[in-house]
Amino acid sequence: MEKKVIIIKLKSQVCDSISRFEESYEFFLKHETTKRYYNFPRNNKTSYLNELTDMGKYYFLAFVFDNGGGNNKYEKYFLGVGTYNDEHKSLEISTQYSSVENNMTKSLRKLSDIDINKDFMNGEYVSIENSKLLFDQLDRILSEMPVFHRIEREYGSIETEGHLHKLAQKNEYCRRQYNLRSVQEGRGEFQRDYERIVHSKAFRRMVDKAQVFSASKGDYYRTRMTHSQAVAQIARGIAAELDLNLNLTEAISLGHDLGHTPFGHQGERTLNDILHNKISIIKNAEIFEDNFGGFKHNYQSVRVASILEEEYFEVSGMDLSYQTLEGMLKHTSLSKKGQTFELKEFISADDAEEELRFDTSVCSTLEGQIVAIADEIAQRGHDLDDALSSGMISVEEFKKYLEFKKMHELKERIEKLFEDMKIAETNHCLFSDKEELMHSRVVSTVISYFINDVIKTSKISMDNYSEEEFKNNGYAVKESIIKFSDSASAINKYLEVMIANRVINSSEVSLFDNNGATIVTGLFKAYYNNPRLIDKGTQRRIYAEIFRHTKNVVDFELGDHDVINDEIKKITMADLSDKNNEMESELKEEYKLKRKILVRNICDYISGMTDTYAINEFRRIEKQI
Repeated sequence: MEKKVIIIKLKSQVCDSISRFEESYEFFLKHETTKRYYNFPRNNKTSYLNELTDMGKYYFLAFVFDNGGGNNKYEKYFLGVGTYNDEHKSLEISTQYSSVENNMTKSLRKLSDIDINKDFMNGEYVSIENSKLLFDQLDRILSEMPVFHRIEREYGSIETEGHLHKLAQKNEYCRRQYNLRSVQEGRGEFQRDYERIVHSKAFRRMVDKAQVFSASKGDYYRTRMTHSQAVAQIARGIAAELDLNLNLTEAISLGHDLGHTPFGHQGERTLNDILHNKISIIKNAEIFEDNFGGFKHNYQSVRVASILEEEYFEVSGMDLSYQTLEGMLKHTSLSKKGQTFELKEFISADDAEEELRFDTSVCSTLEGQIVAIADEIAQRGHDLDDALSSGMISVEEFKKYLEFKKMHELKERIEKLFEDMKIAETNHCLFSDKEELMHSRVVSTVISYFINDVIKTSKISMDNYSEEEFKNNGYAVKESIIKFSDSASAINKYLEVMIANRVINSSEVSLFDNNGATIVTGLFKAYYNNPRLIDKGTQRRIYAEIFRHTKNVVDFELGDHDVINDEIKKITMADLSDKNNEMESELKEEYKLKRKILVRNICDYISGMTDTYAINEFRRIEKQI
């Protein structure tokens, strides 16, 4: 393809030439090979044909205009590829796009800087342009986006998994969306998942995403990173005792919070409230019956892993196994207070609902079930540790909370700590911080109690589960097997409520949540009203996603300024409801799709931020406004 663009002006009155481009487009849509030609008009002063090479291929931009009354009106556009025949002075045309003027064609026209009256001198109807900018735009519009098709692979057994329990996931059971990389000897597929997660950008960002308290409060307060590491440690300990797959367990553990927002769960709640129009920002939000897919961090973790992370040339995402993705998705509930979430917004695979067993909230792998319960255990430990360290609860107060009969087993263990402390003091042991040491021992005792209970209870359930049923179900279980005993479950729920009452509902956390909600709302509103404030990478993703559905897409980076403003206004503020009779229904649907893509990408951008970046970005935008 020679990097020149043939620009052709067609008078609306010259029907014969226009019909050839229209017929060529119809052939293209029908995948027919019938040819149509455009014969270059010539006169004694024609010179532009000297710039073309015989049998050379070129992009062309042809526009139909009506200059009736002296006003140039652009009626239609044809884009395509043409092969020049020097002998016949004609262009064999393949029209690949045809449309009345829209923002994309208007942007192209302005980008080409064509003036009908001045640039087509001596009565010419053709201009040859050497603009790389124009060529690149046409090249992007007329080229099909590559599609990577799934590679069929079989994964063999590995020696290190020979000892695993009959219900454990093994290397040969691995299922992926793409099977992108070939098998490597000595490197299991779930180990590969673990490594891909650890090396991802989203994983690194968790170091500055608060769990409950602001990360600025010091080293004692948890971030998503330290939380995920704690979950991995707890889950690994349980999995090792139960002879389950450690690599898969760790991969799910470290990946389960990749989609979490800045400012803890408050950031998640705020984004979901915006999508459900509880915070009014999005125009016509009420007509989007699926609430733009909704926002919940476990779904977003899957979206990060399967769509947003860019690790490979061939595909988006990390091509994690479905076992890892399912564990990430089901580490917490699939619904929220009656709200449902659209899985198709978070993973592009056609078979995602089937592969992730979306019809049930029970994770089909025991490794995934372990991570879900390890997340619960870690959360109880984190909240208690934070409460003790901050002084919201003393150890003595905590002990009083355990005076109910159902708490006796845990209470006995805590009282044993006090006895051990007295013995140590009697033996003249010296401690740099007696209170901090006791905090640590209390938290460790609570965590150990839950871990041992899960191991004991789950072993019984695992041994009673049919191996035949496991195999017949595609090496998957159908029920919850990794669980607390009834007594431990009651204690877990009690501690969750108790910590919530004293910590999560405290004025300090409420202030942190309020600040987080204010920042997330302010950022969303600013980005929605002016998408050019979003970083360039997200803008390009928005362009690419829209382009998959329509050619009528404007490049926010390289497009004409006025056209961009008009496009943004239509995407964000056009009335797309049935009340608006001025916009055609087909165009409404197109801009409804564009609005949805914009909204989803704003959520992606904000949810990917660290606390510090979100605060600084909010301050930067506030100053500009």
